[in-house]
Amino acid sequence: MRGSGRFEPIATQQKEDSVTPDMSAQADRRAALIDLALIIAVLLISKSLLLEVAAIWTYAGPISLLIALGVATVCLRRRGKDLASVGLKRPDNLKKAALWTIVALVLTMGVGMVAESLFTAVIGAPDEATQAIDERFQGRFDNLPGNLPVYLFWLALAWIIGAFTEEVLFRGVLFSKFEQAFTGVPLATLLAVLCQAVLFGQAHYYYQGLAGWVATGAIAFVSGALYLVFRRNLWPLMLSHGLSNTLGLTLLYLGAI
Repeated sequence: MRGSGRFEPIATQQKEDSVTPDMSAQADRRAALIDLALIIAVLLISKSLLLEVAAIWTYAGPISLLIALGVATVCLRRRGKDLASVGLKRPDNLKKAALWTIVALVLTMGVGMVAESLFTAVIGAPDEATQAIDERFQGRFDNLPGNLPVYLFWLALAWIIGAFTEEVLFRGVLFSKFEQAFTGVPLATLLAVLCQAVLFGQAHYYYQGLAGWVATGAIAFVSGALYLVFRRNLWPLMLSHGLSNTLGLTLLYLGAI
């Protein structure tokens, strides 16, 4: 027993020394790819299945996002991390965070409108580009104009799902996982920004059409870049996202759009 205790630390040290930086990086990339595959599969499959249920298809997007965020949180914890590690933490400077929120709001709304306008202008705006993939999905907000309870309900979802869940999932977890998966690849961070943007746009395709995919994808690309500018803090993006959604829903409620 005394001899076993004597040599165990030496064996452990030798094992640790045998793990090279390249091996560690490969393991991290492999872990990131596994997590990405799991999170994205859950996100896409759950929404696809929920859209087929007549009673709840309207909420297929929000429900699938919540499920995917739950899976993403578990993946982070399995790797010894939490949501704070991907940006869900208190800003260092509240005044600067408020300014960043305004900057993000103006930029994302402007980019979204310009991207959609340019896309429809270039392709001539055929119906399949501007309408939902299923006619019933097009009327997702038909009962919202002038209906205060419905407006307040969607407003709550806009902040819980849009502002919080989407930003944490796409700009936080998925961006970080893509960046980790691309470690060692040229322009890894840019690729991560692009990949999360494509996924974010796709998440809106089913009720906004191809033009909506392009517009929301452009917004997500700018948001991903701003995430880096904001030192990987999600609060300015969450607040600007919530304010943008609030403006859009309010205009719908008032019948202005």
